[in-house]
Amino acid sequence: MAFQELILEKTEAVGIITMNRPERMNALNRTLILELYQALEEVAGDEAVKVVLLTGNGKGFCAGGDLKGHPSFETRDPLVREGYIRESHRIVSLIHHMPKPVIAGVNGVASGAGFNLALACDIRLAAEDAFFTESFIKAGLMTDMGGSYFLPRIIGLGRAMELILTGEKVDAQEALRIGLVSKVFPSVDMRSASIAYATNLAKGPRQAYRMAKWAIYAGLELDLDAALKHEELAQCLLLGTEDANNAIQAFAEKRPVVFK
Repeated sequence: MAFQELILEKTEAVGIITMNRPERMNALNRTLILELYQALEEVAGDEAVKVVLLTGNGKGFCAGGDLKGHPSFETRDPLVREGYIRESHRIVSLIHHMPKPVIAGVNGVASGAGFNLALACDIRLAAEDAFFTESFIKAGLMTDMGGSYFLPRIIGLGRAMELILTGEKVDAQEALRIGLVSKVFPSVDMRSASIAYATNLAKGPRQAYRMAKWAIYAGLELDLDAALKHEELAQCLLLGTEDANNAIQAFAEKRPVVFK
């Protein structure tokens, strides 16, 4: 499939989706919104892809909705606007429910919807010059694309409320300190470091990733007993897989584990 506003590459079991509007800091217009969903659908259904990396070309990850190209800013009809917002929201849902890890490689600005696109991913990596801001409030708006759901769960209610209500910028080191990102890389190495991280993760057990992601996210909405039941079911299935059996044998024989 040919794309206009993004680049999709597949290498060493990693699907790399690069938003490609560098002249607009990868701000979201309708074409990019629709293509993001199509690209994510493609990698979700590709059995050769074990890990997905989402990043941006140029000096920004994603500057949020493009004021000159985002359809929600170009209509006065609230019903039409709702449909456009729903197109953005289904991207977030697809990332969240995808049965494989999704990594955000945040280079430069992640603002508004771009911030929340990164929040929807399972792991966030940042360049040392990256920064994050829930910029909606400065336009008289509230966070969308899952910001109200993900941010409190990742960094805690109080800090999340502050970021959403003030639009404060968070730099890469502060993001690392508060658990918003997992690692910070030198800006010049960001792309190669993110790809290396994703490639290493792709060497792991696909079915275990799928079950772990399902159990963790489902567990956020459950009480302890229900979460334990999910773990029981998933672990019983995994203990019967070839990957698990081979790994256990490799540990016993003190040799490297290779997941198939």
